[in-house]
Amino acid sequence: MSKKKWELEDFIEQNQRRVYYQMTRLQINEEKEEYFQEGLVAMWRAYENYKPDKGPLATYMNFQIRNRLVDVFRKSMVEKRYFDHLSKEQKVETQSGNYNHVNGKKIPAESQGRGDPQEIIDHKNENDFTELTSMLTEKQKVWFCYAIIEGLSNQEIAEREEVSLEAVKSWAKSAKKKLRKMDWG
Repeated sequence: MSKKKWELEDFIEQNQRRVYYQMTRLQINEEKEEYFQEGLVAMWRAYENYKPDKGPLATYMNFQIRNRLVDVFRKSMVEKRYFDHLSKEQKVETQSGNYNHVNGKKIPAESQGRGDPQEIIDHKNENDFTELTSMLTEKQKVWFCYAIIEGLSNQEIAEREEVSLEAVKSWAKSAKKKLRKMDWG
């Protein structure tokens, strides 16, 4: 079978039902236009990359369309969970009844009226940090400070400390293991 060069519009008109069929099969009801566009792109790429000796074009296009739609669907689900998680964190952060917001700082409601609230917070955080890191080695403490407190990646920590990425991963693994064993009660 020789490859017939079609114009894009003709090709879409003759094969767009394949995309709709796969969308129906996967029960995609939301954002139909976005998925349809992804399906069309997958279909066109399948046509361009098709090798006649490998099997029928229709089967190959259906396979490519379905896989692309599944990939896009999974990606959108991951993004949705991520944004849901962020919105929950934001809600907890801004609507927690245990804190009063003063000058952009969170102050525990219980500490009001007992001296400087910021001193109480700093002292409590320092004690918690000392207790948390008491069983860690110096390198594990370095990882804890950079990764947990400052939010740096292992690669960034390795660059700052001028060590290999594997060394930082080792610090992280052993620190996490020790922290899991701690009695939090």
